[in-house]
Amino acid sequence: MNSELYRCWFVLLALLITLSLAAPSASAQKEGRELWQIRAQNITNDLLKDAADLNSMQRAVLWVKLGQHWWREDPKRARTWVTSAIEVVEQVPNKETPAERQERMETARVLLTIVTPLDQKLSKRLLTVLASGKSTDDERSGAANALIDAAVAVVEDDPKRAAELGALAFRTGQPNNSIRELLFPLRARDPKLADSLFVQALALVRQEPQSRLLNSLLYVAFPAQRGITDDVPVPPDSLRMELLQVLVDLLNSKPPGDKCGVVAWISSCFSEIERLLPKQWPVVRAAINQCQSSPSLDQLTQRHIDEATRTQPLDTVESFLKAAADAKDTEVRTDYQYRAANMAMEHKDYERALKLLDDMPEEVRGESWDSYRWQWAADGAIEHYKNSRFGEMNRMLDAVPSDFQPLAKTAFIQWLPEQAGSETAPIIQILNDALKGLRRSNLPEKYNWYFGLLRSTIKYQPADANAVLKDAIASLNQVKDEWPLDATDYTRYIGPPLLEMDEFVVKDALASVTLVPMRAKLRLSLLHATLQRMRKASQN
Repeated sequence: MNSELYRCWFVLLALLITLSLAAPSASAQKEGRELWQIRAQNITNDLLKDAADLNSMQRAVLWVKLGQHWWREDPKRARTWVTSAIEVVEQVPNKETPAERQERMETARVLLTIVTPLDQKLSKRLLTVLASGKSTDDERSGAANALIDAAVAVVEDDPKRAAELGALAFRTGQPNNSIRELLFPLRARDPKLADSLFVQALALVRQEPQSRLLNSLLYVAFPAQRGITDDVPVPPDSLRMELLQVLVDLLNSKPPGDKCGVVAWISSCFSEIERLLPKQWPVVRAAINQCQSSPSLDQLTQRHIDEATRTQPLDTVESFLKAAADAKDTEVRTDYQYRAANMAMEHKDYERALKLLDDMPEEVRGESWDSYRWQWAADGAIEHYKNSRFGEMNRMLDAVPSDFQPLAKTAFIQWLPEQAGSETAPIIQILNDALKGLRRSNLPEKYNWYFGLLRSTIKYQPADANAVLKDAIASLNQVKDEWPLDATDYTRYIGPPLLEMDEFVVKDALASVTLVPMRAKLRLSLLHATLQRMRKASQN
């Protein structure tokens, strides 16, 4: 009896302990969320002050971005901001100049991209603005671009809605931005929807074959032939045949003297035309022969055609190097040398790729060479780090020309995966080298690189984070051009590391940014990270 009573008391005691532990946890959870919410509201207050220093159109973009960020947490206030932003572009000034109309239409397109995934009724108001008056082809094309961007934003979570937005874009105008970012993921989730959208795009292309939309469809239908190495699903052959027929019709519509440009442009699809449209192939083959015998054909066009018709494809480093050695034109030879180096890179033969770059004559290198040289060195150094080849890693980075070494080492730090390895000493050394190099260099727009190093500085050397942020802001304040707010959020990566720093240090640093649009961009990035942390606190 005593033992039974003891067990009962033990169970009761355990239950009381569990409840006592659970209660503070729930309380702490609520308290954590409230603290993050207060911080988010403080950032929002600063952003509303920034709005007062912006012109009306930029203010509208800032309001709609605030609405976008708070849409889940405070829908009533968010809708008020979004509505106020729409009202700005709905108001037509008396005697509106062409420049003023252009700015208002561009702002309406930015708002449309952001608002469309949030609320259909509000997006219709913006479409009305974009269709008002005598809208030009460029304005209709811009509206279509905005709708495509909005579709891309929702395609992962709502393919049907994305397809509807894509269809609306094609009814609005002919988009001139790439639609593969929409059609690739849409096909992976719902091939029928993707086919339907492809058909609608084809109808537009038939009306205006010489458009960027045709080029976008070629990437969607023939990704491998257009240089996309990712394994992505493609439309059925019936739709690909229809697209190829547009190409053949375009070729046939050209007078003999103008065919060679089209021949060179469609050269990557020769084998597909021969396979899918065998009856049309003789027509294309005749145009190829005519162009190959033309004495007035420029060297690069000639190279495109010859390369597409050669029996032995260029698919190895050696084959590209031989083609470079055989080329008589300097521009063609340089192109083959770059492609040889790039193929070595694709096979992760970094040493050979960099040597091929270094062997190129200085007079033909140009800006592409500069970018490849430090980017490939960073990629190769990361691969060496993953395999604990620290000596090779350092030699590869140190071999980069001194002007670009800070970029290579900064890129190494930025691109290094979180779980790449456990040795921190090499990372810290390269981080310090990158910071020293940046401070000594005369590189333009150094703030981007400082912001890129901030996350790793906080992780490995937190005591230096304030100085790095100060350097970033000092560099940013040297920029004189105004940076308008737009639909892109390329500064969003800056928010999370700022969140790990002292709140008041960050507040003062951002307040010292002189360009109001850029100051607002940084604060929006910080707001996004803060709201993300607030939601996470609610879930824990």
